[in-house]
Amino acid sequence: MLLPRTDLEHVDAGGVIDRLLADLRGGRRLAGGVPYRHVNGFTKIVAARYDDGSRLTLHYWPASRTAAEHVSRPHDHRFPFSSILLGGRQHFIELDEDPAGEAWRRFTYRPYLGGKIARVAPSGNVGLVEVRRVERAPLRGRYVTTSTIVHRAVTDRRQSCATLVMRGPREKQRSQVYYRPDEPAPRGGVQLGRRLERAEVVRQLQDMAAMIA
Repeated sequence: MLLPRTDLEHVDAGGVIDRLLADLRGGRRLAGGVPYRHVNGFTKIVAARYDDGSRLTLHYWPASRTAAEHVSRPHDHRFPFSSILLGGRQHFIELDEDPAGEAWRRFTYRPYLGGKIARVAPSGNVGLVEVRRVERAPLRGRYVTTSTIVHRAVTDRRQSCATLVMRGPREKQRSQVYYRPDEPAPRGGVQLGRRLERAEVVRQLQDMAAMIA
């Protein structure tokens, strides 16, 4: 269902989570489709779609007491977005391409089926330098970025982490993702997400609800 878009800070996160839980427990299909484990390592749940092409989504990183911090590959996006940290610990590192920076391999990244599958193709060797670190605190302020800013999300896996994200209309077909020189690229140039069972999605939503209770 298409809805009129509102500002992220005026979204009732608890109400969004309650509605999703009610739909799942009632055996109804979610308006945003089946939640899945994104190719970048988090659960993605589309909560609402808007008439300008924007989407409201929940992102969830499960806790793992034995896992190190999850540090995403540097990447930009096909759209601007704003994000509120619901719970857990996470910060962003923003970077610029610079020939004098650390060596990386740049790839173009084009997702299909809402991110369930993505094609990744090499597009050159570059340097990256860190330009800004953005700390986050649960339920305090927003992280806002454009479609062209390159960043890394650093997520503490010792506890679960969740964010509420308002992504704007898509501005380009492809984004950029960066691999270290010794890091293997996806086999065949394809990355696949993973569909999640209903019971697992319910458990994750319950955890998100507890974060903001």
